[in-house]
Amino acid sequence: MAEVEAAQPDAPEVAPPSSRVGRLLQGPLALLRSGGFFDLLVAQMAPLAVSFGLTLVSAALLGPELRGVLTFLMTGALLFGALAYGSLHVPVVEALRAKDRTGLRHGLRLMWVLAGSMTAVGLVLVLVGGAARDDVPSTVGTTGWALVGGAIVVTQLFTGRVLQGLARNREYQVTIVVQSLLYLLGAGAMLLATRSPLPVFAAWYASVVLSVGLTSVLLHRHLQATGPWRWSGSPWRGFLRSATANNIGSIGQMVMLRADVLVVGVLLGATDAGIYGLALSLTELALIVPEVFALSVFASRARLDGPRWRDELDRSVRLNAGLGLLAAVAIAGAAVVLALGPLADYDGLVPLVLIVLPGVFVAGYSRIALSALQALGASSRVWMFGALAVALSIGYVPAAALGGTPGAAVMSTIAYTVTAVFLRSSLRSALRGDVR
Repeated sequence: MAEVEAAQPDAPEVAPPSSRVGRLLQGPLALLRSGGFFDLLVAQMAPLAVSFGLTLVSAALLGPELRGVLTFLMTGALLFGALAYGSLHVPVVEALRAKDRTGLRHGLRLMWVLAGSMTAVGLVLVLVGGAARDDVPSTVGTTGWALVGGAIVVTQLFTGRVLQGLARNREYQVTIVVQSLLYLLGAGAMLLATRSPLPVFAAWYASVVLSVGLTSVLLHRHLQATGPWRWSGSPWRGFLRSATANNIGSIGQMVMLRADVLVVGVLLGATDAGIYGLALSLTELALIVPEVFALSVFASRARLDGPRWRDELDRSVRLNAGLGLLAAVAIAGAAVVLALGPLADYDGLVPLVLIVLPGVFVAGYSRIALSALQALGASSRVWMFGALAVALSIGYVPAAALGGTPGAAVMSTIAYTVTAVFLRSSLRSALRGDVR
């Protein structure tokens, strides 16, 4: 028996629970510590926290109708700016990583053309549209002001995304936090003084202008400190070809995420737009972490080799899924509490939140997958995604017309889900090297 017992292999050592938990958390914790994750998280949390807080305050002070006007202004500005901008920074960052400033020159010229054109057209619409009543702009005038706001969004996106794409995550965070604090102070003062949507919109515009100035200074300092630079003289045609594919993808994503609010505002009126916009503001809180992962995945492509970058991508997707489920549960609970308390006048808020939440959960994956495709240079799949997203967004019109705000919410979840399935398949193909 002794010999048999001696021949028995030693039993495997059972790690203490704390050790097993440590190994389980090691990957996620390492991911969170790398790539400027916390800087990017703050950069996402600050504007969303300010926007969400001001959404609740303005909803209580302005009421559904005037809140709907403000929703149209802000959503329109962000959507118009994103539509014009697309992903202009992608070819610029690619060139700068190669120490070539030609792409930056092309990008700056195109940025100013876009911003100037949008401002001019917007001001014409403001003059033509005038005010509907009580200094509230007409639909035409509101669209004009949204275009003016969209112009400054173009400059903000360009300067900020170029800075972040060069892995200057701390400086990027500073610019976003400064803009958010300025907006909070200005908009809060306007709400207390005027109870009108236009001054609140003006406070937001001024905060973006100041943040663009700060970002431009930081980007200029970085470029001066990281020379020498070369001028390849690459032609406009190549720059535009690279930019267009990424722009189509980003434009499609923004149309899908924002156009439903505008459709509801036009077809169903300001009151429904106010309720629907508030529901989306709640659900979009679940996109904070996915956006951070998306920015980190794009920037880390320049500092990690292929296998290490793929490992980070896999960990990001898994960690995002877990955090997304927790966020969805918290948002659903918050919607119920708000609907029973300070936002009792917003009829139908909770059902809208519950309808949109599943779609927003899968949209979180889409953000990361699209960023990964852009980092891989899979331009064909990026523009195909954009075209698919725009095509699905057309469904918002009949959905809202036939089903009201619940119909628009159902269509948004369908669109988010279909595009997520497409991006999952595309990313798998791109990682195998099957597409470019």
